[in-house]
Amino acid sequence: MVRSSDWGHMARALLVGLAVFAFSGGALAQWAWKDGNGRVVYSDRPPPAGVKSESIVKQPGNAQTVLPPQQVGTAADSQRPATESRPAAASNAPKTVAEQEMEFRKRQIERAEAEKKAQDEQARNATKAAECERAKGYLKAVEDGQRIARTDASGNREFLDDSQRAAEAERTRKIVQSACSS
Repeated sequence: MVRSSDWGHMARALLVGLAVFAFSGGALAQWAWKDGNGRVVYSDRPPPAGVKSESIVKQPGNAQTVLPPQQVGTAADSQRPATESRPAAASNAPKTVAEQEMEFRKRQIERAEAEKKAQDEQARNATKAAECERAKGYLKAVEDGQRIARTDASGNREFLDDSQRAAEAERTRKIVQSACSS
């Protein structure tokens, strides 16, 4: 025979069981995905349209009835062509880790190219400054009246006379002017 107090315990057990079952249904339909910052987001709703499928960590068990994140929306959304709703959602969505990595690498390459260009420019300026100093030194030697010797094609040494010295001074002034101008 069942006593009335036993019925009370069984009723309470049944209610507790129903309550657990009712609340566990929501727990089974949990979604988890990584947002643009790499943090895991938990929800009972599917992720926004901008979340890539690789970023979805967990989805409800019944995969046949679940629409991909890009197709989730209202009935009005399903009437519109897919091209209308996707670009707006994609532009507002946070960037994926792969997109962030790609942008980071692009910035690194651009920075390296800018540094190389700056180094090349610095090397050209240093070379130009050295050529300017060399030309100025030679011009000073030509104008000071020092004896200047050249070697001809057969290897013989010849000294410049006054007319050759004047021509050499004029040629060197032109070199100084072009090498030392900015």
